[in-house]
Amino acid sequence: MTLLPYVDMVLVAVLAVPVVGAGAPALGYVVGAAAWVVVRLVSIMAERRLVGEDDLRRRIGLGVFYAMARVWVLAGTIVALGLAASRADGLTAALVIFGAFSLFFAGSAISHVTRKRTT
Repeated sequence: MTLLPYVDMVLVAVLAVPVVGAGAPALGYVVGAAAWVVVRLVSIMAERRLVGEDDLRRRIGLGVFYAMARVWVLAGTIVALGLAASRADGLTAALVIFGAFSLFFAGSAISHVTRKRTT
């Protein structure tokens, strides 16, 4: 098993101490990291469920629903934190989520390109 698909979650956890130690708002980092990890774990379970779906229209519909739900949950987390705590916390959560998404996207692209084709 390769660690590449999960590098975003690993780095979010590993970078917590140095980033907060450098002066980033701890609440923003923790909430952003927690939201990202929870959403990623749910997306992994959703992807496994979609693989078993035989009906193509249902698979596409559920895939779009899961993707849009992830966006709304993450955006809602950022906005809610910015309103409930401080704008700095919201910004920190947004940067954590954006950074983790960027790593996830790059890892997905690399994984897709290096995956062996069966057809």
